[in-house]
Amino acid sequence: MSVLSDLTAAGDSATIPGHVLSPPRLLEWAEAEQEAQRQYLWSVADAAGALPAAARDSMYQRAVDNLKTSPFAFGSAAFDAWATSASALPFLLWMLLRIKEPRITRAQAAELLIQNDARRIMGAVLDLWGYRVQKKAPLRPPAQGSAPSTGEAFSPASPPAAEEALDSATGKSAG
Repeated sequence: MSVLSDLTAAGDSATIPGHVLSPPRLLEWAEAEQEAQRQYLWSVADAAGALPAAARDSMYQRAVDNLKTSPFAFGSAAFDAWATSASALPFLLWMLLRIKEPRITRAQAAELLIQNDARRIMGAVLDLWGYRVQKKAPLRPPAQGSAPSTGEAFSPASPPAAEEALDSATGKSAG
């Protein structure tokens, strides 16, 4: 597979009842970056709303200056943090659904999360966006008689390095 195919999980798809999730195209990647920026600016505006005018203007200017460095570009820590957050899930789901169903709305995509197993959908969505679910190891041995932690974490998969690291961690060979 090409690097682009690896990045976009081309050829993969997932289904949820009555719907097919398609892998993101370049258009979806660009729109995801824009949405991450938009949500960032809204959070800054919301946080700065109660500040005095001078502090608010300073915070706005700093946010604009931050965006000039493209912190939400694909592969950046800020983009990865946003993409794996619960606030991004409805948007990322909508982007994957609308490829095959152009008339689906963001609200309908969010409703699918409520009507179905959102945790399973989140795994499928993030997998198509190139994030892999990894089980976290417990920080300390569990107390006698208690079950070990089975928490999950999402990590960005940026081929080939992340894929090779994941393969070596799981004992799988690339191919």
